[in-house]
This record gives sequence, C-alpha cells and structure tokens, in this order.
Amino acid sequence: MNEMVVHFPWLNPKLGRGPLPDGTVFFDPGVDLPTELIRWRPTDLPCSPAEVRAMLRSYMEFGERFPRSSDMKAYQAAGLDNFYTDTTMDIKSQLTGMDTPKEVDPADLRRQAQLLLAMALYREEQFIAMREQEGRFETARHGFAEVLGLDDEESFAQIGVPDEALFPRAGVELPWKSLLPCLLLFLPPGARLFVSDDEVLCELMALDLDFSPCADDLDTLVCCQLDSAAAERICGRPVDLPVPVTLVARPLNP
Repeated sequence: MNEMVVHFPWLNPKLGRGPLPDGTVFFDPGVDLPTELIRWRPTDLPCSPAEVRAMLRSYMEFGERFPRSSDMKAYQAAGLDNFYTDTTMDIKSQLTGMDTPKEVDPADLRRQAQLLLAMALYREEQFIAMREQEGRFETARHGFAEVLGLDDEESFAQIGVPDEALFPRAGVELPWKSLLPCLLLFLPPGARLFVSDDEVLCELMALDLDFSPCADDLDTLVCCQLDSAAAERICGRPVDLPVPVTLVARPLNP
C-alpha cells in the first residue's frame, strides 16, 4: 500500500506490537523521542515543541498537588479533554468548569488535540518506565536467589518479563478511545491507521466494525472503513469525519 500508515493507538514506538506494515509511522505530537523507528510530525501543528513542553510542565505541577490518585477524582470527572491550556491556573479552571462554556474555535480544537496527544505520549513514557523498572527488579531478585542457592520454588522470581507485563491493557492502564478524534484531526487525506493491539482490535470488532481482507494488499492484512457513525460508537460522542478513514490490522489468531 502506498498511502501513509499511522500506528494506532499507541504513540511510543516501544508499544508497537508484532510486525508492522512497511512504512508504518508513529504520530509525533511535537515531542522529541529517541527511536530508530519512523515518527511523523505534521508540519502544521499549532503548538511548537517548546509550547508543548511548557504545557506538560504545568500539567505535572498541577498533578503534584494531589499525592493520592483519589484526590483527583473530582477533577477527573471533568474529563481528560479539559487538560489543554498553558498554565496551571488555566488547567485548574478548565477542570473545575469555572469558565463560562462557549463555542470552541477550530484552531483551539487542533491545539487541544495536539496537547492531548502529547499528554498521551507522556503517560505512555511513564508506563514504559514503570514496567521496565519492575522488570529490572525481578531480574535482580532472581540474581539474589541464585547467589543464595534458592531453588525454583524458593526463588520467588520469574526470568524475563512477558509481553503482557510490558504492554498496556487497552482502556484500563492507558485509555485510547478519547485520542481517536485528536489523531483524526491531523491525518492527511488518504492516510490509514494501523491497529497493532489485539485488545483494541477486539473492542473495535465488538462495536460492529467489519474487518475484511484488504483488497489492495498482499500481506494478509484486514481493513475496515471508519465513518463518522462508527467513530461516534467508539468515542461515545459525535466525531466530525467528513471522509471515512481506513483502519488496518493483522487478523486475530483463531
């Protein structure tokens, strides 16, 4: 296939599971990230990398006010979509609904979408770092057990870290459905989304999205046309999608 293929839903290349179609790129919301895989940064992003970094710092400063996750429940109820302004006070204002509701300008929607995607990448980085730390801890525990001469039952450690421990569970550890409208705002015409996560693919199929062999592909991929009605079923709210977008995936194992 000649069209651009953008990985979905994860933005960090470390979370791209299994073989990816040739030319698959990972969306870059204006955040530098060392990787050998190709990342694609649109040239028309509304916020510069410096602005994105400043917003993420404000978000983290705001989060530090809540030492326990339960302390943020009242703010989380307002929804992740409200984390989009530049300063800590603006973030708090949006979360608590103190501002008077008003119609959002399309340029502001793109700005909000970019910052939400940047925050998603930040959460993915946190998730990966946490799981890598757990993996190193388990390896160290196994090494201690060997030094002490403990047998397998006594070693209380497992060798290696399975994929299930590294990759997030869709919609639980790293929610993804709210990111779809954000990503759709930046896709160029004709671009496709490649879904590499089996759990995400299962959820899409459970929402009556019909995946069938891609007509123009010889690599045993399946495709599905995502229209505005299907996007609304996924996201739980209306999604402006003038032209359907093709979702691509590898068939689930029987």
